[in-house]
Amino acid sequence: MKQKVSIERIGMRGSIILIIIGTILLGIGTAVQIVNARLPEQAAYCTATITGFNIAEASDIQSNTTLVEYVCNGRKFENIVLKQYEASWKIGDTVKIYVSEENPTVIWTKTMQYRGAMIIFLSVPFLTVGIYKIVQFKRYKKIRDDESDTDSEEEIKYKRSSFIIPLAAGVPFTIVGLFLRAMENNSILALVIIIMGGSAVIVGLISLLNFINIKLKK
Repeated sequence: MKQKVSIERIGMRGSIILIIIGTILLGIGTAVQIVNARLPEQAAYCTATITGFNIAEASDIQSNTTLVEYVCNGRKFENIVLKQYEASWKIGDTVKIYVSEENPTVIWTKTMQYRGAMIIFLSVPFLTVGIYKIVQFKRYKKIRDDESDTDSEEEIKYKRSSFIIPLAAGVPFTIVGLFLRAMENNSILALVIIIMGGSAVIVGLISLLNFINIKLKK
């Protein structure tokens, strides 16, 4: 019994940590989305050429930005800071950007515009899994208190969680990866996220099929 209680406590703490991470991501995503909502509505869509990179160091954290040049309304703008950086970018590459018609030095990409929404969406797996595991531990405790047959019940809960958790984590990641893929400027990052999310979805679907098969045989 002491071992089960210990495992339960560890699991509860892990679930709480997941919820905390999810809440932090949700808060950051909401703040970023509020800031991005202030972007100018009137903007031109054009192609910029990367001319260099800036590396700023603050509190031992590197924040990289990109220098670009582009032509907007017949005027050429050089060495304008784009507050986005991708490891795959190199000097001479082109990126699609939005340019404010009121102030042509204010630029952003589709990814920057929807970054807040993507962060909010990435908080879903942490919150979903954390809340689900807490509910699951509460049910285990109730079963033990009722002195029920825990073996079959715990086995069913375990098999159910074997597909709920991968799907809860994999589906949002896959959708975000596909969304990034459509942003044009994040091909490598999008591919990594799609592979991670897709792998979790495949595992979840296989576990779901196995769970359905077991239920049908009973």
